[in-house]
Amino acid sequence: MSEVMINKNDGLARFVSLIDRYFAAGGAQMQFNVVSKKTLLDAQKNPEKYANLLVRVAGYSAYFTQLSKDVQKDIIERTEEKI
Repeated sequence: MSEVMINKNDGLARFVSLIDRYFAAGGAQMQFNVVSKKTLLDAQKNPEKYANLLVRVAGYSAYFTQLSKDVQKDIIERTEEKI
């Protein structure tokens, strides 16, 4: 599984190009979390402030603060991966 980080300067064209290339190479599905590492780390430290923070986890959505610390860590680590 590869993760891609897009910043606001990359533009919609690059984002669409990445999606097109992924599926052209045989990719079957994509899931997007649009949240920063900073927000996720703060949610771990202050879960009461982030009770409604939803994230995608391997094919389903879940409230970040209700996930195990191991799953939270995995999601946080994926925010930093790039292809």
